[in-house]
Amino acid sequence: MEIDYISGPKTDKIFGMTKYELEIIKRIDINFNIIQYNSLMKYFEKNYAKNLTPKTYSPKTEKGVKTENRSNFLMEMGKNTLRFIDKQLYIRTVKNKVKKGNIKHITSQEYAYLLNSVKLENNMVTCYDLIPWVYDNNRSSLWKQNMNGLKQAETIITISEFSRDEIVKYLDYPKEMIEIVYPAVDHTNYNPTDDKKILLKLNIPTDQKVVLYVGSEVPRQNVPVLIKAFALLKKKIPDIKLVKIGDPQSYGARESVLQLINELELSDDVIFAGYVPEEDMPKWYNAADILVYPCDYAGFGLPPLEAMACGTPVITSNTTSLPEVVGDAGIMINPQDFELMAAKMYDVLTDNKLKDKMINNGLRRSKLFNWDDSARKTLEIYKNNSNL
Repeated sequence: MEIDYISGPKTDKIFGMTKYELEIIKRIDINFNIIQYNSLMKYFEKNYAKNLTPKTYSPKTEKGVKTENRSNFLMEMGKNTLRFIDKQLYIRTVKNKVKKGNIKHITSQEYAYLLNSVKLENNMVTCYDLIPWVYDNNRSSLWKQNMNGLKQAETIITISEFSRDEIVKYLDYPKEMIEIVYPAVDHTNYNPTDDKKILLKLNIPTDQKVVLYVGSEVPRQNVPVLIKAFALLKKKIPDIKLVKIGDPQSYGARESVLQLINELELSDDVIFAGYVPEEDMPKWYNAADILVYPCDYAGFGLPPLEAMACGTPVITSNTTSLPEVVGDAGIMINPQDFELMAAKMYDVLTDNKLKDKMINNGLRRSKLFNWDDSARKTLEIYKNNSNL
């Protein structure tokens, strides 16, 4: 058996979907014909977008410059052009590299448009979520094509019961043709330690109390709500820092967040770590006193799971898939309620009995999610869909 693994643009960063793919395929002993391409869009973002993004605010400054609407328009026009070129490039690449008789596994809903342009027999698509369509109300030509492509999939793999139900609801796709393969955690790397030396990379003392957030700054992640909650928390616990790991992934989001930080006089207390290599992530979870993940809409949510595996208490949202992840091991709240968020953070940071209970429950809960189980389930799906 061989799998045509149609996994989109090449990338040197590991997070989210990339981690899910890598952790599963390295545990499956079959041949993968990996079909990727060099994305012009990603090249642009890596080499030019940062220079073109207006630097409107800095935590250390009091004044900002408004982003001009024309700059936003031109940026989006340029991105749309690059996305169109990338799409045509990938269609041609897939046509040339798929092999007759192989299972055709499109590894993300973002490339489901391929099924409209390339005849792929014995196909399946991994659909993590429908965030652009459902939450962002994205009705672009590309996303209409992705939705139509998903309807043509012979099998859909998704990552939670919530995402499965969304696929059924918005695509009218047969529930019995959807397989759930949960994301997981590598417990050999993600486990409790007492090592907090990673904090020194950001000049944070190892005895400093730290609130951690891992994720982007796209609107659904509610980073401004977290900033407001943190401002309230600092009034009760002055000596505390908020560390934010991850790229913005949304044009103009960082500037807006920095403006809020400046207004709340938190410029010395909110620290942006940027992208963190995979090997350092367990260290950051262990260095934190608490993880807060106030996401509005998530297909799964790896950061809460990875934090629990490292013995870090978790506060997250009571929405979408997140209750599936944390169960009774974390505190779940309305992700828009920054006052309640601040109160719950204070409770965890000051009540050792509560904290110990959350640590123990989190460790127990995290054991339910194992990459070996995810790989076995994926291999079973391959075998069931193989014509060989």
